[in-house]
Amino acid sequence: MMKETLKLEISILCSVHILAIILAIVFFMIFYMKAKKDYSLQAFLVLQVSIIGWMVFKIFKTVSPTELSRWWFIVGYYFWACVFEVAFLEFVYSSYRLKAMRKSIRYVLYIVASIQFSWVVTNPYHHLFYSTYDFWGDSFGPLFYLHTAIEYGFIIVGFIYGYKIFKERFADKKTGYKLVIAAAIIIPLILNILFITKILHRIIFGIGIPVIFDITPLVFVFSIMVFAYASFSHKMINISPIMKHEIVDKLDTPICVLDSSFEVIYINQILKEKIGAQANKSISQALEKLDIVSVSDKSIELAIEESVFIVFIKKVNAFVETQYLLTFRDISEFKHIEGKILLEQDQLARVNDELEKTIEKLKMTSKIGARNYVAREMHDIIGHSLVVCIKLLEVAKLYIKRDRELSINALNDSVLSLETGIDTMNNISLKETSYTGESLEKDMNKKLLQLTNTGINVDMKFKGVYVNIEEKTYDIINRVILELLTNVLKHSAAEQVFLSIDVKQESIKILMMDNGKGVKDLQIGNGLAGIKERVRLIGGSVEFISSVSQGFMTKLTLNNKTDVK
Repeated sequence: MMKETLKLEISILCSVHILAIILAIVFFMIFYMKAKKDYSLQAFLVLQVSIIGWMVFKIFKTVSPTELSRWWFIVGYYFWACVFEVAFLEFVYSSYRLKAMRKSIRYVLYIVASIQFSWVVTNPYHHLFYSTYDFWGDSFGPLFYLHTAIEYGFIIVGFIYGYKIFKERFADKKTGYKLVIAAAIIIPLILNILFITKILHRIIFGIGIPVIFDITPLVFVFSIMVFAYASFSHKMINISPIMKHEIVDKLDTPICVLDSSFEVIYINQILKEKIGAQANKSISQALEKLDIVSVSDKSIELAIEESVFIVFIKKVNAFVETQYLLTFRDISEFKHIEGKILLEQDQLARVNDELEKTIEKLKMTSKIGARNYVAREMHDIIGHSLVVCIKLLEVAKLYIKRDRELSINALNDSVLSLETGIDTMNNISLKETSYTGESLEKDMNKKLLQLTNTGINVDMKFKGVYVNIEEKTYDIINRVILELLTNVLKHSAAEQVFLSIDVKQESIKILMMDNGKGVKDLQIGNGLAGIKERVRLIGGSVEFISSVSQGFMTKLTLNNKTDVK
């Protein structure tokens, strides 16, 4: 007949362990939803499962109907106890190191745990784990104490790493706060040691309470819950007011949190500084006409007071209610630069219109020869300058949000391109009377530099630096190369351009090719026709070669004789 005291002890043990299992599951659910998904979270999952398995088998062992079933439930909960010791060390190590334990070390640890478990499984053959064993009571053998020593060895090493985490995370906390957290972690371990050494039994029996049961898994549930809360390195939003203040409020990133009704419930310090004293009101007004649900997990542009922000809205599933986390990036300065660029583009467009009107007037008022000459010059010089300018403006606009310095440099280069084109037009009649390969190489480098500034890779091979070049030939080379480079910018979509120039006393050979999209059926338009006409004037030849996806290639052979007209 079972004694009333034993019935009470079994009832209390089962109730308390079931409650601890529920708490462990709930705590892990909170931890899992809030924590960063890395290796330490996986280790914590194994740790929690081992503790829960430990307690489940302890309950089954307590209420088992036969001695044989009781024995196998004991084997079960010692299996989980062996898993627990390694999982605990893995969790604390990975939390401290922020990386997984090496596989070779893990294998050694699990081999040790397997050896410990083998002592339990094989106990009936040598009786070294339990010296005596029956349904109602038992006593332990030498391997039990060795098993316990090894298990506490794992735990002690784990708590050494835990102490290091604790020391780093709470270095700036007040002494009283640190003592409370430390006591919450250490006291359960002290209680467990008192239980193992039977001191706790004597204390409880001494005060007249006849009930005592194994508290080992219970104290570890409580201790690990406190330890994980106090020291783990994951970023959590709503775990507690302390964590919110320490992790969120001191961030350099402006942050705002909305409740399920889209009301502002939290703004960190840096966002308050950017928006001002009425930050809550200003943000609420800016969000009034916004459908928060439809833009969650997306970036939007939002004007608040005199500032403009890129706002990323993240939906956060909390236990109490759904919340929305907003992170802000101030782009006010970039918007100001963008406005300037747009203004410059408008001005350039007007200049372009004026230039086109001027060209039309010149065509109408000049003789045929002069009209054609001016048209070619304007097309080559100003057209090229404008194409380069537009490409640079596109670069400036593209990088305004990512690289402010690159954007501003591109804007400055676009203005310089226009000024260079205008200066070239003004100096058409002031050319030098003597030219060499050296001066031609310098001119080519200037033109290719403009191409480089638009993001195209260029490569030039030049021979004949000290050879003299006839004035008309020199001028035609410049005009032809200018037209070819303009075509690259306008039509080719190329990423690379190669230019080869070989200057000799009687002839000049030029090869230029790009890796652009090419054309299927090459049609000779005004630009290419103009190149052919210029080359014909000095008795040269030109060949254009292109196919789809194979780029565009131009071969030029020019005379360098002064008697050619």
